[in-house]
Amino acid sequence: MSRENHSKAKLNGICNYRLYTTEELIESYAFESSRINEMDKEIAQKAIKKELKRRFNATLRLLDDEQTIQNPTGTYRYLLNVTD
Repeated sequence: MSRENHSKAKLNGICNYRLYTTEELIESYAFESSRINEMDKEIAQKAIKKELKRRFNATLRLLDDEQTIQNPTGTYRYLLNVTD
């Protein structure tokens, strides 16, 4: 399986986790682990976890939706937050 494309937000330096791919969120979380400022690190990691939780919960709800039955790839792509 190929890796996710980078989001336009990440490529343009926009720090809006809702726009990041799932891969970018995980990479960003790992990057934050090495941050010196503990408060900034905790804020960023909490926001990343919140977005991942929102995305996973929405995906779980979609599993029983008719659109997933018709287009399971669409639900998978929603989880990844990729458009291409």
